[in-house]
Amino acid sequence: MKDANTAPIISISKDILKKAFSLMSTAKSMAELYEENKEVTAKYVHATSRGHEAIQLATGMQLLPQDFMSPYYRDDSILLSIGMSPYDCMLQLLAKRDDPFSGGRTYYSHPSLNDADKPKIPHQSSATGMQAIPTTGVAMGLRYREIHKLDENDTPGVVVCSIGDAAITEGEVSEALHMAALKQLPIIFLVQDNEWDISANAKEIRAQDATEYAAGFKGIEVRTIDGTDFSESYNTLNEVIGKVRDERRPFLIHAKVPLLNHHTSGVRKEWYRDDLEEQALRDPYPTLRNLCLANGFTE
Repeated sequence: MKDANTAPIISISKDILKKAFSLMSTAKSMAELYEENKEVTAKYVHATSRGHEAIQLATGMQLLPQDFMSPYYRDDSILLSIGMSPYDCMLQLLAKRDDPFSGGRTYYSHPSLNDADKPKIPHQSSATGMQAIPTTGVAMGLRYREIHKLDENDTPGVVVCSIGDAAITEGEVSEALHMAALKQLPIIFLVQDNEWDISANAKEIRAQDATEYAAGFKGIEVRTIDGTDFSESYNTLNEVIGKVRDERRPFLIHAKVPLLNHHTSGVRKEWYRDDLEEQALRDPYPTLRNLCLANGFTE
């Protein structure tokens, strides 16, 4: 954890820092509220973004309505950052008919969305990794529209495929990376690496991390970052999104993050993990709080 005396002075505006801290506080509070009411919420399968908030907010806050994205099941901070409310998310969590994504018919943080003022989210399967091929297909569709001059936006859209590190081992992801590299598609694969796959550690399930894996796909540029550092995450996403908008080629961002909450409501952290105290030291919440203090905010 960085204290306020060592947090850097950065170029990100105070308005952005304020919004990020407000959203991160909201996501943290939602996770705590669900845990306090686990006798109810645990009946509905859900995961939260606790530990992943900084990289998710840094991504969603920079997307435009003409962009497309496929969040994965831990991405509730992304949903907050594009303008969804906690109430919207809770309607989906509790399978209510007024859920704006699917009328209560899909798991928490498995959204589909076509709001005019937000990035578009195609419907996706709840199986891990299954979003990679359809999302790459969306990027191919954007390129087709550009080639045939069907795109009416002055600023070209980008596509973000958000995915957990363990799902990188799925065959669908290999196919998606291959086609993105081959066709040079305007897509960002956002890999959130918390080193856990349900109840198995990364050392047990994969031979290399996402950075090393992506090196086998020529034409995909890779960034590895500290996904708990909002400043680093925001600046990296700003650079990469800008390059994809301008140069129309694929990137993979490998964001290293802790998993501070349960894998899901039904797979609880205390059942199998011995790294919780160590992981808590990487909590993005106090890091962002100290960054705000170092950049002109008062208590």
